[in-house]
Amino acid sequence: MAFLSARRAANLLSASRFVLGAMWLAAFVHGDRRPEVLGPIALAAALSDFADGRVARQTRSAGQFGRWLDSVADIAFVLTALACEAQAGAIPAYIPVLIGVSFAQYAIDSIVISGSSTPVKSRLGHLGGIVNFALVILLAFASGARWPGIVAREASPLLAVFYVAAIFERMLGYVTTYRRARSHRARSIHG
Repeated sequence: MAFLSARRAANLLSASRFVLGAMWLAAFVHGDRRPEVLGPIALAAALSDFADGRVARQTRSAGQFGRWLDSVADIAFVLTALACEAQAGAIPAYIPVLIGVSFAQYAIDSIVISGSSTPVKSRLGHLGGIVNFALVILLAFASGARWPGIVAREASPLLAVFYVAAIFERMLGYVTTYRRARSHRARSIHG
């Protein structure tokens, strides 16, 4: 019974980001972008992302469903928040688009190319998750033309380069995997 509640605790932490994304969207729809509204939402989402994996590992309850739930909850929250912020003009629309493309590539890479039942991590992809939450937190505390908003807008081209690099890192991984498989087949045939 304790195992079920431990697994449930980690998954509930992950799932909370869906609720937090809905809260961000509701605030946006009602025109309420105040830091005292969005800030706690962003911090709660980042805290839940930080805690869910640790809870799962400490309780030895990490599983395939939980790993995917964590990843999907991350992207759902981040894309909801950043799409709202792009709509409000706080960041260019290409930022959430690149994040969405990067996540789609991550999912396709994990399931189709790698044939894995759990998400396949990459160095830049992990760092991208941290950058995504940092950007959301920064924007949550930005109001109008205050310095956090200015920093986010000015850093957007650099963020775009980062996301494109993450996409290319995975693409290079495909080439390496293909070459290894081809070399392995050649050795199998010849020896």
